[in-house]
Amino acid sequence: MKVKQELITKLRKMENVKRTIKTVVLAVVLGGVLAGCVTTVTGPYTNKASEDKAVQQYVQLGLAYYQQGDLDSALQKLQRALEIKPDNAEAQAALGLVYQRQKEPLLAEKQFKSALRSDPGFTRGRTYYAAYLYDQGRYKEAAEQLDKASEDVNYESRAQVFSNIGLIRLRLGETEQAIKAYEKSLTLKRGQPNVVLALASLYFGKGELSKANRMYAVHWETVRRGGASHTPASLALGIKIAREKKDLNEEASLMLLLKNMFPNSAEYKTMKGSS
Repeated sequence: MKVKQELITKLRKMENVKRTIKTVVLAVVLGGVLAGCVTTVTGPYTNKASEDKAVQQYVQLGLAYYQQGDLDSALQKLQRALEIKPDNAEAQAALGLVYQRQKEPLLAEKQFKSALRSDPGFTRGRTYYAAYLYDQGRYKEAAEQLDKASEDVNYESRAQVFSNIGLIRLRLGETEQAIKAYEKSLTLKRGQPNVVLALASLYFGKGELSKANRMYAVHWETVRRGGASHTPASLALGIKIAREKKDLNEEASLMLLLKNMFPNSAEYKTMKGSS
């Protein structure tokens, strides 16, 4: 259906009323991020341009309401977008997110699939679907979707895609594939504390002490600069690496840190008992 000028005026007034609602940006999902990319309309003002603009505004408002937890309003805005353009992939995928949070898995999956049928190259929508599959415990299918998403070399969050692939491959017990995915993620974007620590742990598990020690040193420097924080698990890993290196001073220093910061943690009890 064609959108009249009155609709555009109404939407602009709505934007003024809702100006406190910020445009939503989602970057993971797996633990995850919304990214509200919209298409800029150029050229002469036409009915199609009016429709595109209206759909963009409805999708942005829908995602903003979704981020705020107002799922009823989000649903309303996204359904309105689809009334204007039934095959709009962004609106379909966003509606899938709403249904997923509403605990309507069948409806959510239907929308995610519809979005990818409408636009197979909609990488962000594919990551939404992968996150849904992961949430459903369908790890192999989630990995397949992320593998496809990783092929989009222009996707702005490609490093995060590979990081999530690493996480899922670990779930599937595929250590070597997880390592390759994490390494690729760091190649695309350095300074990811969780990825660095994951690689340190995986290298250590494989007996590659030199690589594990190098990654752990990067993690330690990130903590020192305030870009990450110690956890019981990270300190326990450092202690294990120090023991393998036979560095008694480093081991004692890390043990003291673990004791002072996390005295009641299972990691401290384990490390203390194995010293």
